[in-house]
Amino acid sequence: MQISEKARFVFLWGVLGWGFPTALALVLFDWYKTQHFDTPIRIVGRFVIFMACGIPFGLYWWSRRGTRIPREMTRAQQIGRTVLFIGLMLGLLFVLFRYL
Repeated sequence: MQISEKARFVFLWGVLGWGFPTALALVLFDWYKTQHFDTPIRIVGRFVIFMACGIPFGLYWWSRRGTRIPREMTRAQQIGRTVLFIGLMLGLLFVLFRYL
């Protein structure tokens, strides 16, 4: 049985690329806040829900694949984007360490 390229893309990027890490992050975040894990049924349920929700995300990304026309960025745009990204990540780290 041959798996189509679309199904492989949806599974890899939607289910495993978005659903699994999101569920794992939420489980670990809850563990960090409460210092104990939820019941196994809640953990499995969270993974099932988020991995199932990854299917529509993967289908959306499949439909958008290749539609964006890449354009060359100037050096100033590259530097600006890098500075913005680093600034946002540092702000996120500050909020995480300050309020958690």
